[in-house]
Amino acid sequence: MLIYVSHPYQMKEENKLSAENIVRKLHFKNPEHTYLSGLHPFYFMYDEVDYETGINMCLEVLKRCDMMYVYGDWKNSRGCKAEIKFCEENGIPYKIINDHV
Repeated sequence: MLIYVSHPYQMKEENKLSAENIVRKLHFKNPEHTYLSGLHPFYFMYDEVDYETGINMCLEVLKRCDMMYVYGDWKNSRGCKAEIKFCEENGIPYKIINDHV
């Protein structure tokens, strides 16, 4: 399975590193799946494109995934909430993960 990992970014290095650590741990714990951090393909363009363009790029990746895991303070993340809504509207299963793997 291809599993999208949703995690707040908000241009915070600690959020980027947390997402990397989560993907790394998930990979070694369950190597039969492929995990993809939603923020890593595009984080370097965060302040170069408008929000709508950026989230649409993330959703384009998400729609190709089999499932989504949500980590971090997602309730205060516009992007994570948009990704959850997208999953609900498109029948993509997701899990809210309250621990750090």
